[in-house]
Amino acid sequence: MTVYELIGLNQMITDVEIEIRDNHKLVDVLLYGCAVGVKPTFPRKIPESPQFIGNVSRQKEATYIPKSINSYDDGRDYWQVKPDRLPKGWKDLTVTSWQVWPASCVGTTSPRRMNYGEGFKDVNFHGQRINIVAEMPKDKELSPPEPQLKQKDDEQIEGQMSIEDWI
Repeated sequence: MTVYELIGLNQMITDVEIEIRDNHKLVDVLLYGCAVGVKPTFPRKIPESPQFIGNVSRQKEATYIPKSINSYDDGRDYWQVKPDRLPKGWKDLTVTSWQVWPASCVGTTSPRRMNYGEGFKDVNFHGQRINIVAEMPKDKELSPPEPQLKQKDDEQIEGQMSIEDWI
């Protein structure tokens, strides 16, 4: 079973953690989602390159992508997982093991809509986090996910009027 097929089976998945291992040794990690994709104060460490597997002195940070993978986190009123949002190459990995538990919806890093004040909005949050362990592809090297570029706030659409033109 591939990562894409596994994630597509559960519409409640809101956070994804994928570990790639080669003979039980950690090779790479991807954390994708509104809660797990936010880089913590002490991020996970992975080997700099395959030649440094098992060498704790030559490590780099794992890849964190704080984008939603579920329609619920996009502000919708329904649950729909979107496995196509995973970076190319990571979707096709072969799953060796996985586990699921409740996703986090509290804390300062999560944009999830929890409000324990008036009306108890979204008290029934049932999102799930999945931790997948996949095997290293034998035929090709896995390229790291492309960095997520933020769009500039001041970019204008063609033909759009600016405030300077109006004044």
